[in-house]
Amino acid sequence: MMMEKRGSILIFTLWVLIILAILSVILSRRASTDIRLAKYESDTIKATYLSRAGIMKMLVELAKDQNGYDSLNEDWNRGKDNPRELKVGGGTIYYGASDEMSRLNLNSIGLTKEHLISLGIDNETVSEDIVEYKNKKDNRKFEFMEELFLVEGMTREIFLRIKDFVTIYRGDDSKVNINTAGKEVLMAVLGDESLVSDILDYRKGPDGETGTEDDGFKDSSEISTIDRLNPALFTINSNFFRIWVEISFSKDKEIVKNAEAVVNRSTGKIYYWKEF
Repeated sequence: MMMEKRGSILIFTLWVLIILAILSVILSRRASTDIRLAKYESDTIKATYLSRAGIMKMLVELAKDQNGYDSLNEDWNRGKDNPRELKVGGGTIYYGASDEMSRLNLNSIGLTKEHLISLGIDNETVSEDIVEYKNKKDNRKFEFMEELFLVEGMTREIFLRIKDFVTIYRGDDSKVNINTAGKEVLMAVLGDESLVSDILDYRKGPDGETGTEDDGFKDSSEISTIDRLNPALFTINSNFFRIWVEISFSKDKEIVKNAEAVVNRSTGKIYYWKEF
């Protein structure tokens, strides 16, 4: 009888130990999950502030560039394959900028369907509808890029085809920067492949190579040296830039936060801001 009682106590004790062990594992896992969630929330908040700091840092650097012209060989022109880096707060800010005035302005006074067709919209009706939609809005015009989807006939395919070549953040200014506009935008503005070729050749400078110090039009008077080119269509100086930022807290550069903004270099005004 005594042996049976001792055996029952032993079994009960074993069950208690098993239950305590299970509870310990559950609590440990829950605590570990809570710690990971807390770290994630902390990193998210920190990354948000770092991304804003990165955009402000790039804006300050752009404001310091006062040489009177903007071209692709300058240090602000950084893509995500060649970013600037800033280490702060235990994280790394990768950042750079592109020229918003290298894009065709959908809100410009002189926008025509021919501009859009040349840019890659192969549907003439959609091109006409974009211009008509913009004109009907009078002073407000396009207020955000996704508003293009309110235009009848606009598809995701068409939007993706043109989104990197157009802008809406420069008022009604129709000029593009002759130093930074790509072939697609130059063709949309001029519609003349020979003229576009002349511009791209001139931009290489005397050494005939891109990315060197002699690149670009250094003075607006140089634009007139290209035959048949209307100087009124172009500028060599930009005030509007698109800044991008990526935030990482790891050595393998895993990105935890992205941000993008369109800013006015002269005034510091921000026209567009997105974090993702």
